[in-house]
Amino acid sequence: MGTSTDLLVRPGTDWSRADQGELVGSLRELESLMRRVQAAQGEILAEVQSRGPYPCFGYGSVEALLKDVVQCTRADGRMRVRRALACHDYSEGTQRVPATAPATREAFARGDINTAHVDSIVKTLAEMPGAVPDEDRKVYEKILVELAAEPSHPSAVTKAGRHLLQRLEQEYLQPDPPLPERPERELRWSWSLDGRLHVKGILDAVSGAQLEKLLSPLAKPRPGEDGERDRRSVEQRNGDAFAELLDFAQRAAKLPTEAGEKTALMVTVGLNDLRGHRCDCDAAAATHPGDRDTAEDHHADPNGESGGLRDRVNALVGRELPLLNGEIPIGVDEARRLACDARIIPAVLGSDGEVLDLGREQRLASTAQRRALVLRDKGCVFPGCTRPAHWSEVHHRREWYEHNGPTDLDNLVLLCGMHHRLIHASDWTIRMTADGKPECIPPKWLDPSQRPRRNTAFAPFPVDSG
Repeated sequence: MGTSTDLLVRPGTDWSRADQGELVGSLRELESLMRRVQAAQGEILAEVQSRGPYPCFGYGSVEALLKDVVQCTRADGRMRVRRALACHDYSEGTQRVPATAPATREAFARGDINTAHVDSIVKTLAEMPGAVPDEDRKVYEKILVELAAEPSHPSAVTKAGRHLLQRLEQEYLQPDPPLPERPERELRWSWSLDGRLHVKGILDAVSGAQLEKLLSPLAKPRPGEDGERDRRSVEQRNGDAFAELLDFAQRAAKLPTEAGEKTALMVTVGLNDLRGHRCDCDAAAATHPGDRDTAEDHHADPNGESGGLRDRVNALVGRELPLLNGEIPIGVDEARRLACDARIIPAVLGSDGEVLDLGREQRLASTAQRRALVLRDKGCVFPGCTRPAHWSEVHHRREWYEHNGPTDLDNLVLLCGMHHRLIHASDWTIRMTADGKPECIPPKWLDPSQRPRRNTAFAPFPVDSG
């Protein structure tokens, strides 16, 4: 009962007299309060589970009891109970079940993260391979919690969890991965009586990414001749785009372009991986995850001290994973195969590339520059935005027209349409850091200290350097 629920902002406040800072600050205070109250409710739900909902209340489950007590939906009640049992210890008969997400519980109780963050972290922890040691799990959870509390959008935490699981699967489930239970690609269709074809299917990651890349420029909203906005739903636009794609294929004409470039897949892979080089200790760790003494000795610091658990975790998290279109993690062998395909653009990290800085000779970014921006920014650089690179526009930090800004990589960033307009119309600014990455500076009314913010949605792992 120690959680304070005193309202810092009283109902009935005359908000018309409040300035920007008061409005934003009050929203933030109330959000933190709601999170702390939700966390406190989880403690009660865990206790109800421990006592047994049936013997104490006559209900078959905690979510059924919660549904009648607070009038929530059964689905919402199920998620609340799942959060509670992951974040808190509880009893199951005579056994005491420890919390699987203790660090998440602490951050939730402080109001640092919200329920969507908690759900994403709990889901990632539940899907980790059973061979991952408990001490490693705790560090991985802490990494996700730190990311969520930066703050980051829940989708960034979900994406980080997906990438982490992919790394763990390669670490613990190879070299003998389970055979797929069903085909990687399936396609079924049938004609209806009204003369339309109904299509249903499944594609593997490579084919799916290729289809998405081809459909994306064709599925954008298109205003009418009178300037009226496109009223088609997303599903309708995708269907129309697929029909256009079939027409292009039928006529064998040039496929559509996006941002001035032909639609193409890009595979990013380290030069050593592409050549097949690998550190012997890493190979041993992948083959025998439990045998790490040799690997630790090999990578010990100059003072002779072993890196320890955190270093092992950082080595796994910080390892460059081959990516398809800068987003979809794939295996090294698959990346090598794709790099040999003439239809795939290989982006080999560490190799010599094209000359990318064109200075003032050209206003629009070249194809080579856009590819470099895709690899560096991955998508819109605005904090919390999840718009990918192919839905983003190239923005000059220092304007080309007004301030003689060069068309160089250091002066270019990717922004989605909405945040591109926001940057031009508001007090948000963008600067380039010493490590060559862009970060956004909020206006003073949003953050009086104007602490720089980075978008972690596309580079999700904050590897600990301490």
